Amino acid sequence: MAENKETSDDTAGDNGGLVLYTEADLNEHIDEFSDMLKETQEYKDYIHMVEVLHRKPDLYDQVMVFRRDNYFLQHAPEHEDIYDRVEELRKRNAELLETPEVYDFLMTEWTFFHMMQSMYDRLMSEIDF
Repeated sequence: MAENKETSDDTAGDNGGLVLYTEADLNEHIDEFSDMLKETQEYKDYIHMVEVLHRKPDLYDQVMVFRRDNYFLQHAPEHEDIYDRVEELRKRNAELLETPEVYDFLMTEWTFFHMMQSMYDRLMSEIDF
């Protein structure tokens, strides 16, 4: 955990002479973190696959429709047939999902997402929220 900055400023109030980090300080570190994130292999692989799909606009559009439909299924209210609906979506898109560029994109997206989820989980475990 980051340490507080010491100060002799009278504006420190009841913090025992310590200045708390400000939102601006945190935003500066978010900028640094974002720059670091962009240098991870997971992010670079994901961006590469986005670029690959963008070179094939029809394929890109099909993938975006699949992702949208899949997202809404996963976030829909619980239904008894949710697994049947997901399976139907996958069957309906079987050819698309077997396309090497699509498969690679979805795998890099999944890998990047799980890396981000792990960081978010770690952050939330470090604070009382």
